Amino acid sequence: MNERNFGLRLGRVKIDDLFATIDWCLRKTFPTDYDSRCLYTACAIYSILKKEGVSSIIVGGNVAAFTMSIDGLQASIEGFAGSNSDQPSHYWVEANGLLLDPSVSYLPKSSKVQRVPMPMIAWERENVLPKSLQYRDQIRYDENVEFSFPDDIAARISSFVDLCQKRYSSKAAKKKLSGFILSSPENLHHYAISGNKWAMGAMRFQSMSSVPTI
Repeated sequence: MNERNFGLRLGRVKIDDLFATIDWCLRKTFPTDYDSRCLYTACAIYSILKKEGVSSIIVGGNVAAFTMSIDGLQASIEGFAGSNSDQPSHYWVEANGLLLDPSVSYLPKSSKVQRVPMPMIAWERENVLPKSLQYRDQIRYDENVEFSFPDDIAARISSFVDLCQKRYSSKAAKKKLSGFILSSPENLHHYAISGNKWAMGAMRFQSMSSVPTI
């Protein structure tokens, strides 16, 4: 099932196109460990939005999300914890009331148990996050922050950002997102009644009186 939220935009930036670009570039550049490149992802999203005239900030902190095995028998909260203000465990981007984080969808990659596909996140912050998505920010960088990395990391991030910008701007590159994007409680409900396994499990998780938290 290929369910997507086609309507989400930030200015003239289609979130579908943005996430499809980042996903393609991650898998091409880091084929074995694209799931652990959230800093690269955040820098690329921030840079593309800035080039398109959309203000955003990079946020660092702890993140956990509901995961479920293919057979539906095992469910857990998995993610990135142990942050401090000097070294966040995870990075995402916030812009115009949207929390942007495609990287959560990669959690099943390193799991020992085969998991159902998970959404990329473009959550409308006017809505409270569900229990299945837990974000705890530790540091919020200034909108006009100048990033400073060691030379080797700086070169790799710069190269990755350039690749993402070129592909996003390309009229020839096909930007097709294979996954799905979660944006609101209504969106989650729609996926669940449409038979999306992750959403169905997340709705059951939401109904629980007590759940694990980060």
